[in-house]
Amino acid sequence: MENYNKKSYQLIYFLIIGLFLASCSSTSGLLKPYQKNNIDIADNFSIEGKFKLSMPDSKETGYFFLKKTRNLIQINIGKNYLLPEEELLLDVREDLDIKKLISKTNLEKLYLDFNTINVGDFIKIITGHEIDLSSYADLEVSRDFNEREKVLPSKVRLKTANYELTILNKKIYE
Repeated sequence: MENYNKKSYQLIYFLIIGLFLASCSSTSGLLKPYQKNNIDIADNFSIEGKFKLSMPDSKETGYFFLKKTRNLIQINIGKNYLLPEEELLLDVREDLDIKKLISKTNLEKLYLDFNTINVGDFIKIITGHEIDLSSYADLEVSRDFNEREKVLPSKVRLKTANYELTILNKKIYE
C-alpha cells in the first residue's frame, strides 16, 4: 500500500510540473506564414523584426511586432526582453512620430528635428513598395532583399540628415 501511495504522489508531482512547464511556453498557433508571392497592403498581416535608430551622438536598438488589421495598425516596440513593451495603436491615415523609438532618457538630451511619416507610407516602405517621397524632405529609402525571401525586404533604411533608421524584417505572417 505504501508503494502505491508513493507512485501516485510521483505521478501527481510530474503532472503538476508538466502543466507548469507547458503554461510557461509560448506558442504562436494563430500566426501562420505568409503564403502569397507579394504583399498586398489591403490584406491583414503581421511583421516581426528589429530596428536600429542611429543619431549623431547615440543609437537606439530594439525589436518590434507590427500587426495590420484593416486600417488599424498595432505596433509593439521593445528595447530588450526584460523591459515592458510600448504599444502604439494607429490608423493608416495617422502619422508616426520617429521619436517613439527613442527612450525617454535619450530623448531629453536630443535637440534634433525628427520627421513624422504617414503610417500607410511607413507600411508600404517596410513591405517593399515604392512611394512618392516628395512630401518627406531629405528622406532617402533603400531596401535590401534576401535571395530566398523575395516577398519582404530583409533590410530597409530610412535616412535623413539627423538620423538613420534601419529595420530588419524577420518574418511575416498572415
